[in-house]
Amino acid sequence: MIFVIKLLVAWSGDGADVHSVDFELEYGTAKIEVHKDSFDEGDKVLIIDDLIATGGTAEAAAKLIEISKSKVAGFIFVINLFDLGGTDNLVKKGYSVENLLDFPGH
Repeated sequence: MIFVIKLLVAWSGDGADVHSVDFELEYGTAKIEVHKDSFDEGDKVLIIDDLIATGGTAEAAAKLIEISKSKVAGFIFVINLFDLGGTDNLVKKGYSVENLLDFPGH
């Protein structure tokens, strides 16, 4: 199994040919993007992030990978704010999720 790890960045407007996804945050909206040539069709991509709360950023990252005709191999988060439901939402959508630490979000 091959995993491709690439950096997904906040919208920069650098003029490159990109896929972008707008998404909701707990406190507003945001956009992330990836260059269209960042992933090859069929790549399996492991998404690693420091924190999951409601899961909006994680879902947006998954959309970018899927738009790129690649597959999300799974998610790994260092901290899961479990009572905000992000991990549960990803699991309900069929994604594999691992968390290193669980903490309440409130």
